[in-house]
Formats: sequence, structure tokens, C-alpha cells
Amino acid sequence: MKKYLKNSGLFTVAVALLLSMASCEKDNVNPTKINTDETYKAILKDYVDDVVIPTYKDLAEAALAFRNAVNALNDNNDALHLKAAADAWMTARIFWEESEAFLFGPVSEDAFDIDAHIDSWPLELIDIQAVLDNDAAGLTGEAAWLLDAEVIGFHTTEYLLFREGQARGNITDAELKYLTAATDALVWDCALAYAAWAGESNISTAVRNALNENSDVKDFFNENVTYQNFGGNLKNATGLYGGSFADAISEISDGAADIADEVGTTKIESPYLTRQVLEVESWYSWHSLEDYQNNIKSIRNAYFGERIATTPPSTPKANSLSAFVATKNPQLDTQIKAKIEDCIAKIQAIGTGGKSFYEVVRDHLNTAQVEAAVDACDELGAFFNQISNNIIE
Repeated sequence: MKKYLKNSGLFTVAVALLLSMASCEKDNVNPTKINTDETYKAILKDYVDDVVIPTYKDLAEAALAFRNAVNALNDNNDALHLKAAADAWMTARIFWEESEAFLFGPVSEDAFDIDAHIDSWPLELIDIQAVLDNDAAGLTGEAAWLLDAEVIGFHTTEYLLFREGQARGNITDAELKYLTAATDALVWDCALAYAAWAGESNISTAVRNALNENSDVKDFFNENVTYQNFGGNLKNATGLYGGSFADAISEISDGAADIADEVGTTKIESPYLTRQVLEVESWYSWHSLEDYQNNIKSIRNAYFGERIATTPPSTPKANSLSAFVATKNPQLDTQIKAKIEDCIAKIQAIGTGGKSFYEVVRDHLNTAQVEAAVDACDELGAFFNQISNNIIE
């Protein structure tokens, strides 16, 4: 993102010039700048309204469905209901991974820090076992929400539900109590993300009710005024953006570059080089490669300005970052669209031979495929950095 603060000396000169030219201010309006801002505003509107907020809505509602499945498991603790809870977890997980191209604003560490709270890994298995041994029987959702991120969130609930890529056949009473409390905490974090982006008055009734269940969560939301209805601020370049549509639009390309780099370097390359299976994300469910592909799909959605279930259309939406880049540098736009699909295909290829990424890391398999996926992600991130550095003005 471009910097907000300017050199103080230059600023003083600029003020003097503005004062001396006040009488002819209207004659010096830059129509090109105005037109560009209007273009940026249209792109931001579709990005927020058609990509970000619907993704968080689906995430929050999927988290509620997951909680319903866990509640049903409490009523009938058997393999059938355990499998249903695991399936519901998987649905919610997909929506979370499809949100990772926009891990700025409310979900960042500068605001509600939902990303860390909901998705930290590796887990602290010793601490998780301590909860199971000592506190699980009386653990409430309210208490779980206040625990360290490494013992709640998606990966703790995954650990309680899955083993070696499959739903577990049984779960102990202590594990079920822990799962129930951790699921409540997950629901509240997902509700926070949705409410913060859309504004509390604009979210579904079921999610609003969930947001108000825990007074600590609601107080936390109310205290962070800057990040309430963040989508509205981004669309209008208000709040943190101080009227700069260039800074606001840069969030799309910067967010895409960040997750492309994270997928390639942190999620794939690092555990493969160190052979540390505990560093593999989502390895209990063996869903890692699907997670990483969904991260790249989140980039595709952000770039096209709409959520795309399968292969994107050949012509992106008119109000999209892709369409704008195509007017400035059509070759770069073509490269980005092709590289997105290349990344997805190469990440999928890491599992050649029917292997999970856990097995690939553990046994150091498919080196060529791993290296190709890492390189593709690096190239995709570099392309998006070009947008922020050379296209947006």
C-alpha cells in the first residue's frame, strides 16, 4: 500500500502554493485523477459487495451449521454424527481459505486479529492435552474464546475431528466437551469477521444473534470502531484511507501478493525443506493441498471481482481489477490470469500418486512438483506487486 505521510517540507510548500492559487482552484482540477478515482470506486464496490462480504457471510453461516452438527453429535455420540460434524467443518474451512486474499483490515493483527485467532498452526498439542486432562469437562465457549490461539480455532477442532485424512470413528466425552467449546469460539470469530466487513446492521439475523451471545466478543467488537463496516470505508476510501482511492485499491493487489507468497514460501516450501510435518497446515484432515488451491482461488475471485466456482470466464467483470489492469498493461493481465490457473494446477500436482501433502513432506516425495508450485506462487506474487508498484497511481 502506498504511504499516507508525505515529506513535511514538501507538504509546507504545497500548502503555500495552494493558498496562493486558491482563486483559480477550480481551473486546476485534474479530470484524469477524478476519472481514475471513479474507476477505482466502481472496482472496490464490486470487490467488497460481490467477493468479500458474501465470502464472510458464507463462512459465518457455515460455522453456525458446523455448530449445529456438533450439537447433534452431543445428542448422539456415534460415528455417523461425528462424520457429519467433520463434513460441516470442511465446508466452513473452504470458505475461510477462500477469504485469504483479503486478510487485511478487520481480520489483521492491527484490528480484531481474527486470522491468528482462527487459524494458528502448528498447534500446541501438549497444551491441548492439558485442557483435555484438566479442564474439558467444565470448559465453556466463553472460556475457550479467551484461550491462546494455538489451542482453539480451525486446527484444534480439526485435530479433535480427524485422523489421517478421515473423520474419527469415535470421540471421548472430554474431547467432545472441548470440541463444543472451541466450536462456539470459532462461530464468534467468524461472526466478527462478517460483522466487521459488512456492518452489524447488515448481517443476517442468525449471525447477529451469535455475535451477541458472548459479552466479551460484543465488547471487543464495539471497542474497535475503526474496523466496523470496514467494507463501506474501503469502497469510499474513508477511515484509514483518508480519501485515497489509490491506497484503497492497492489493498486488492497487495492482499493477493501476500497470500501468493505465503502459500509458496510458508505453506509449501518451508515444511518441505525442513521435513517438519507439524508445520503442514490442515494435516490431520489431509486437506492441505485443497486449502492452498482455495487460497489461490481467493486471489482469482479478488482479481475478477466475483466469486467463481470453477474455471473463470474469458472476459472478467467490467468493474474488476483485471479489467483495469488490461487497459494499462494487457500483457500483465494475461500473465496474471494464466498464472493463477497455473498455480492451482501445480499445487494439485504436488499430490501426484494420490499423496497428501503430509505424506509428501514426511517422505520427501514429488520434489519437482513442489518446486514448480513454489516457483509459480512466487511468480504470481511478483505479478501482483507490479500492479501496486507500476499500475495503480
